[in-house]
Amino acid sequence: MSAAYGLGMQRAMQCIVLVALLASCERSRQATPTRTPPPNAAESVATQPTPSPATQWDSSAGPVVLARGPSAANAWVVFPDYSDSTVPDTLQLDASTLRGDSVSLVSRSGVVDRVPVISAGSKEWAGDECVEWPTATLGVARDTSRSAGWTVGFIEQRVSAVGLDSLDGMSGTDSARLAADLTRLASALPDDTSRTFRGIPFSVRYAYRFQPVAGTDGVVADLVRRLNQEASPLEQHTFLIAERSTATADTAFHVAYHERVGGLEEAIETTDVLAAVRLPSPAHVGLFVLREGQDTNAYALLDRQADGSWRVRWTSVHTGC
Repeated sequence: MSAAYGLGMQRAMQCIVLVALLASCERSRQATPTRTPPPNAAESVATQPTPSPATQWDSSAGPVVLARGPSAANAWVVFPDYSDSTVPDTLQLDASTLRGDSVSLVSRSGVVDRVPVISAGSKEWAGDECVEWPTATLGVARDTSRSAGWTVGFIEQRVSAVGLDSLDGMSGTDSARLAADLTRLASALPDDTSRTFRGIPFSVRYAYRFQPVAGTDGVVADLVRRLNQEASPLEQHTFLIAERSTATADTAFHVAYHERVGGLEEAIETTDVLAAVRLPSPAHVGLFVLREGQDTNAYALLDRQADGSWRVRWTSVHTGC
């Protein structure tokens, strides 16, 4: 009885150790996601690393960046020196020093105009109150002027624009071919682990062609899959940047960057492209995007690396409530 009892205790202890080891392995596999899931999301997967909590703003783009406001003459003044994890509890943002400066306005199709800053204000962020950027008034006569289509503005004149050609402006044959290429790329991505959207076809929400460097074609796009449940419709968005060499004919696109996020249609954060620009020091191409959620918005800069890959360089503070 004593030997049997001892053997039983030994086996019990071995089982306990085995269970603890398995639990530890499971925890190690469940790593912290690279982006915070939106509320009530069915899934949220980002397959590219996000920037560190400290800001990685490209100072050669200037001390601030302007984002289009409710009209062409109004702008949000975005201060890039802070991120969600570094903004203090109380912060005073003063944009009044921009008065009299000139700003280069950029649209998706390229540089639009250079106009003066007529006035600019300030904002105080305190505690858990809703936050928004200071506003500026620009010397744009009316929305029907050449400045009507601008999306992003820069104080620094060394920033130049890279034109984006929309899928909507292509011929029927070219747009159909590009849409098929994008669908193929999105379908072949290896991280599509969601059973919810499996078998549902992709549709192209938007796509823009551009030239990141000489001899290379680029495309930035957002593809969506929808599950139209009556009470809680779901969406999955695949944001991607793809490139191909123009050295030989019919070279296929390859994915240089992608993100995937899905969940309740009303809750997920989507990504919209605002402009493509060429930045100095060293010269490279960047994409400015808007991260738009249900109650909050943020701006981000993705830039192209020397090896042809892309990364998220900077993300602004999320404004809203």
